Amino acid sequence: MTFSLFNSAAWQLVRQMDWIALSILLGLFCASIFCLAIIAFKYMLFKKHHQQLSTLAKRMKHIQTFNELIATIKEFKESIGGKLLSSNMQDLRLLVQQQQTVSSALNNANTDVLPAARLSSDDLKHLELCINQNIDTILLEEENYLPVLSASATTAPLVGLFGTIWGLIHAFIDISQEKSADIATVAPGMAEALIVTLAGLVVAIPAMVAHYYFSHKLRIFEFQLSEIGDKFMYCAKQSFK
Repeated sequence: MTFSLFNSAAWQLVRQMDWIALSILLGLFCASIFCLAIIAFKYMLFKKHHQQLSTLAKRMKHIQTFNELIATIKEFKESIGGKLLSSNMQDLRLLVQQQQTVSSALNNANTDVLPAARLSSDDLKHLELCINQNIDTILLEEENYLPVLSASATTAPLVGLFGTIWGLIHAFIDISQEKSADIATVAPGMAEALIVTLAGLVVAIPAMVAHYYFSHKLRIFEFQLSEIGDKFMYCAKQSFK
């Protein structure tokens, strides 16, 4: 015995819906597809970021010289950790240039000579502030599309509830017109109304779970990026003190 969607009882109930309920159902279906696409994209992206950040954090622990730091930046320039280090290096260049000192080591990764520049405690505090701002900027960029998941998790049940109430109103109108309240009259209208609620929950539950999962991943990224930023700050202090 084969199952056919278009011959099922649920499909027959959908065909009986009015245009408002069908519009709500179609909107929820589109929202579900969009949320699933975001979840799949973010999962693959965050998995890649996690692997790159873990590798970079281990590498940063063994860096001893400024030249090793520059080589690491070049190696991981395509990752978000490398992006953070590159932004930090640009801020460091600006500080060095403002001090009007020699910064040849910043522009040449092959030299073993440490920069002759010296940064004051205020300069180092400013650099630390820039590092924290760079971390916040990266995390903000990684939060793209997550508000969509949060909004879908919040609004989808309400939209489904609206469709359910709309369907119940029509069900009660049909009951009053039939002047009968037996199960054969009540059940189809109730089932038709509850389908929209079910659709809203189908959208909301995965979106809510995914939003909490990705938010947790972002907190892990923040911790890893902070470790990388602290190591960069340590290298800067040792090289420019």
